[in-house]
Amino acid sequence: MALMSDAYEVTEDFRMILKAERGGVPPTVKLDGAYKFVDDLYKLIPGGAPSLLKCTKLSVEGEQIEFKAGVVIIGKVTIKNGSGKLKFLKKGVYEDTTVEL
Repeated sequence: MALMSDAYEVTEDFRMILKAERGGVPPTVKLDGAYKFVDDLYKLIPGGAPSLLKCTKLSVEGEQIEFKAGVVIIGKVTIKNGSGKLKFLKKGVYEDTTVEL
C-alpha cells in the first residue's frame, strides 16, 4: 500500500523512490493477514491508496474494510473492524487516532 501512495514517486528513469518530504523515513504500514495477497489489497483500496505522505504508522486490523477515495492518514493511525461485516472508511483526514468501524 505504501508504494501505491503519495509517499513515493516514480523518477524519470522509472525508479520508485521515497519523496523528499519524508526525510528518508518510509511510512510503516501493517495490514491484517486478510490483505496478504494483491487482489485482497485492491479490495481494501478500490479508489486508490490513501495519502500517506505525512503518515508515521498505519495499522489495519480486521477484515471487510474498504477505504474510500480521499482518505488522508497523518501520524499514527489504527483502523479496526471486528464486526465481520463490510465497513467503509470515509473520505477525510485521520490524524493520530484509532478508528473503530
